[in-house]
Amino acid sequence: MNNSNKNQQVFEQATLWLLRLKDEPSEQQIHNWQKWLKICPQNAEAFEESVLLDAKLGNLSQQSMERLLALLPKSNIKKVSFIRPLVALAASLAVIAVSFFQFNASRPTIYLTQIGETASFILSDGSQILLDSDTELNVEYSDNTRRIELLKGQVIFDVTPEKQRPFIVVVEEIDIKVLGTQFNVNRLKDQVVVAVKKGKVKVTDPTVGDVFLTANQGYNSINDRQFNLTETQFAIWQQGRIQFSNTPLNFAVEQLNRYQDKPFKLKQTSLNQLSLSGTYQLNDIDNTAKLLPKVLPVDVIDNGYFWLIQQR
Repeated sequence: MNNSNKNQQVFEQATLWLLRLKDEPSEQQIHNWQKWLKICPQNAEAFEESVLLDAKLGNLSQQSMERLLALLPKSNIKKVSFIRPLVALAASLAVIAVSFFQFNASRPTIYLTQIGETASFILSDGSQILLDSDTELNVEYSDNTRRIELLKGQVIFDVTPEKQRPFIVVVEEIDIKVLGTQFNVNRLKDQVVVAVKKGKVKVTDPTVGDVFLTANQGYNSINDRQFNLTETQFAIWQQGRIQFSNTPLNFAVEQLNRYQDKPFKLKQTSLNQLSLSGTYQLNDIDNTAKLLPKVLPVDVIDNGYFWLIQQR
């Protein structure tokens, strides 16, 4: 992300915070806002300029402006100009700019990664998301809820608590609701896997109803099964590894293909009956292709464009 886009994203977040704080914010909202300010010096600078612009346009009283500016940290602020060129323009152009940001605040924001890429983002409420390879999600915040739609891939969520605005992750018909926690959601073609590192989440699956998970617990929608996990097993993909435990081969292949442009393909559907176990390096798929015939009754053929797995 270049500096211009990054500055625009920071200013949009600052504008959202200003809209919330104009009303009567709760103590929790103020706490989360102050947490967001401390993430980086540019956040405080962007918020200050957002307040000044709103006051210049007559949307903020002098008293409110002074109250908000007094809460800002005054030391170690690196000056980055986000909107001063706009202030120099006619008031009508500034109104258009503010309207643009307010309009976009109600629209979903798309976050995504390409194959072989991971990325982390800090959302406007201070929550953090870490996207695995080949992942896409929509983020939509309102006054009453924080809604995330996971379209594909895998994400770690570290959620800032807000009792007034629950954090909900939607994966097709499954909802995962939290107030404040850290958890991982893995979306595959025919299943969703949730793993909780800390806190508590409620998974609502139409097939079984509500499932409550706490630290070191998980849920797999393919068999409506809860399971336990250790801290070292949580989101092991962060360490560049992937781990399987009696995982059907087709599910294992789907996850391996997330990390490479040259995919594995199964020649026979009967291969779905095989199960794969073990830990594999994500940055060495060639070695994984060599290992598969040693642990399963299969041959792996490299045709240049994909790896063909066939029954031996």
